[in-house]
Amino acid sequence: MKKISLVILMIALAITVTEAKAQSHEGDTLKFWSVSYIDWPPLWGSPQRQFDAVCKKAGDHCYVFVEVGATVPLQSDIDNLVTRYDTQFYPSLTSKYGPVPDALDHDSSIFILVLNESDWAGYFDPGMQMPDTMVWATWTRHSSEHELIYVAASAFYAAEGIVAHEMGHLCHWLQDHSPEATTPPIYWETAFVDEGFSTFAEEYLTGNLDQWDVMDNAAFFQSDPDIPLIYFTNYDQAQLFMTFMYEQYGGWSYISALLRNQVNGWQGVDSTLRLLGYSQTFDDAFEQWCVANYIDDSLYQGGKYAYRHFSFPNASLLSTHSFFPTGVHSEQLSAYGCDYVKFTSMTAKPIQIEFTGTIGSHYRIAFMMMNPSGYGVKEVVCLQPDSTQHLLFAADSLGIAYNQLIMAVMCTDPMVDENSTSSYTYSAVGTAALNESEKITPLKIYPNPAQDKLSFDWPSGKGEKGTIEIYDTAGNRVLNASINKKTRSVDIQSLATGTYSVIIRIAEKVSSGTFVKS
Repeated sequence: MKKISLVILMIALAITVTEAKAQSHEGDTLKFWSVSYIDWPPLWGSPQRQFDAVCKKAGDHCYVFVEVGATVPLQSDIDNLVTRYDTQFYPSLTSKYGPVPDALDHDSSIFILVLNESDWAGYFDPGMQMPDTMVWATWTRHSSEHELIYVAASAFYAAEGIVAHEMGHLCHWLQDHSPEATTPPIYWETAFVDEGFSTFAEEYLTGNLDQWDVMDNAAFFQSDPDIPLIYFTNYDQAQLFMTFMYEQYGGWSYISALLRNQVNGWQGVDSTLRLLGYSQTFDDAFEQWCVANYIDDSLYQGGKYAYRHFSFPNASLLSTHSFFPTGVHSEQLSAYGCDYVKFTSMTAKPIQIEFTGTIGSHYRIAFMMMNPSGYGVKEVVCLQPDSTQHLLFAADSLGIAYNQLIMAVMCTDPMVDENSTSSYTYSAVGTAALNESEKITPLKIYPNPAQDKLSFDWPSGKGEKGTIEIYDTAGNRVLNASINKKTRSVDIQSLATGTYSVIIRIAEKVSSGTFVKS
């Protein structure tokens, strides 16, 4: 349970929604504080100033105030913004994200404050939702004690999109503002979730989520997919992940549940998926998203790896290989970033791919096999390296059943911070160059993870050998386990082609689910 100080509890109790009549009118002059930046470390050193602003329009649910001395937008543009907010933004977003907060001023209208600013186009400042005394005591900053959306005067031409975006922050903050039990406490969501909500709100309010295949030529992964998702780096990245989760995991039910989830970041996504009854974890969804960012194929597996609303070309490739062996390539990868490597051949070229990551880190690897025409998907295989972060993959049908194999390498390690990377190597060699003892053809084992029984398809005839071993979900071999009464592993030899089932017996406590390695 979270420990919430008395002063924070008082804030929470003060956040109610009222239907108070407008308290400001056109021509009124009020004093405001500029942004406190308590939530944005890069601008912590920026000076805060107090200034006068004049009310240029009072609507049913908002006011537009303009700083004295700032460039004043055309009155017609101000009028249009207020009309759009009152008639569309306010009813549409509050019906989905919940009400606009009314923390301190007992005025149900928000303030849209136009001011001279050069560092940004729009800003929602959570410090404005807190008492001035608390903000000063905690951060030596001031609060205007109003629900505020800041708009730079120089960017007013884009005010509708800016207000839609910042309104997403505003409504989200009311649902999820309680401090996490950290030192010091955190009073707002992790940035990629927070910006995901605001960019999704902007798309919902100014676009059309029901429209399919809207071309996004600015998608982040078209030039650099190795961006750390769990750390805020790119608005487009956050928007696309939120949109993908909305489409794949319950629509508005997912948005609503995550909005109200008091757990932050990827852990909040994890618990939201569990709450909604999904078996997938955040890492599973991230892996699915990374595959979709390359193939975006609505026909394969019912659109599991596709967007409905957006469309875009394939993610940028780290490298392409058509000659084998490739030699060993050393690469760096951000936490929750992705590298895409293509292996291609127009003639039969069975290869074996080897991956080795940093021991102690965590990776997901997806292999996307494109059909011979170069369009669509033949098969997607998602794997995890073993406990030593090593993986071998046999691409026996390259140039036969498919002519393109794309390997997506994902670092799923939240302990790698946003300014660090994880190292890995990969190589590919034609299997004709391997000794028979070195060739590996992985079995297709299902279900995997398993509990007490598994099945496998044995593809070969007499003379082939194989081994099944039991590992827990952390990648450690289970020592006190048996398969069909054979300790720890079972050797397979001289089986006819067909499907076989075996029984797993584990005499020690392991985490839920048991990985099976062939």
